Amino acid sequence: MNITVFSRNRLYRTFKEWEVVQDFADPMANYLIYGYEPGSCFTAVLANDWISAIRSSHPSNTVSAFKGLGGWIYSHMPPEAYGSYDRVRAWLALDSDDRRVILERNRLIYTPKEETWMGLKGYEQLEALA
Repeated sequence: MNITVFSRNRLYRTFKEWEVVQDFADPMANYLIYGYEPGSCFTAVLANDWISAIRSSHPSNTVSAFKGLGGWIYSHMPPEAYGSYDRVRAWLALDSDDRRVILERNRLIYTPKEETWMGLKGYEQLEALA
């Protein structure tokens, strides 16, 4: 799936709401947009298997970082993309068009039409400041 800077910024603003650290936000964005497997720790988080997540976590990850990610997942993650290992596998198996529809419906990214209009109307400077 190709997205513009407008959609990327829209998604990353949701991470800022919960103070999700960059090392956690990037794998979540890549999982949602491109269907990349997020690694054992984040796969366990998405599957709601926190014991496995903590067990496979990098030693420098903090409880507050996981709290921010958990809050973000609860507030913004499409329900199709988390909650069990089966849902995570199903999300990874989706094609990019199906993922895009879900992300647009959950207002995590803009539609191609919205992205085009934003570019034509000169929103680039405004979005770059976000």
